[in-house]
Amino acid sequence: MGMQVYQNNHFKVYKADYGFIIHNIDKGFETGHTHVQKYTTCMILIKLLVQKRTPKSRSKYFLESLMRLSDDDNYKQQIQQLL
Repeated sequence: MGMQVYQNNHFKVYKADYGFIIHNIDKGFETGHTHVQKYTTCMILIKLLVQKRTPKSRSKYFLESLMRLSDDDNYKQQIQQLL
């Protein structure tokens, strides 16, 4: 998987060969992780998830990453409406 470079109460970030992997530790790895290229993107995703805020970005991959990482059904519905 790679070396862990960040952790908080709900998320771990790993350095991978081609970017980073974010894992919601409250979910299984298969259903609760996503891959991104930049560390700053990891931190933005985590901040949005913790604060349950919708992003300015309308990138399909970014929104799908939020949905994959979230364990809050109401928040997932908000993100789904943006897709």
